[in-house]
Amino acid sequence: MAELTREQKKDYARQLYLNDSSITQAEIAEKVGISKVTVCKWVKEGKWEELQTSLLVGKEEQLARLYRQLRRLNDAIEERGEGNDFAGSKDADAILKITAAIKNLETETNIAEKMATGKEFLSFVRKTSGFDTSKEVARLFNAYIKSCL
Repeated sequence: MAELTREQKKDYARQLYLNDSSITQAEIAEKVGISKVTVCKWVKEGKWEELQTSLLVGKEEQLARLYRQLRRLNDAIEERGEGNDFAGSKDADAILKITAAIKNLETETNIAEKMATGKEFLSFVRKTSGFDTSKEVARLFNAYIKSCL
């Protein structure tokens, strides 16, 4: 497998952080191949703690909220009447941010779902086939997740 770019490592670290509340930043750093200081910096800069909390709300609920906000914003723009029914700079900025949040959540959740399924499968393998087999499956699964980034 080719070496991951810095951005791919950051995405992988974020997925690990968001999908396993028991994993430490040191463990993330070791898995991704970066320093703990870098992980800490990314967590702060990317506001991963807030994102982790928002993901706990649930994909469908969060997406529904964002789509409602976008619909209300577009409705408000249209209600201004003919000639004034266009997005100003603040409206356009809000629309861009909401649509980016929707895209981000959908993308994040896709990887999150893969990781959740993988964790369940690893638990199954550990119970049925033993630790050594689960270790090998975990190694392959980590390679798979890296290839998805």
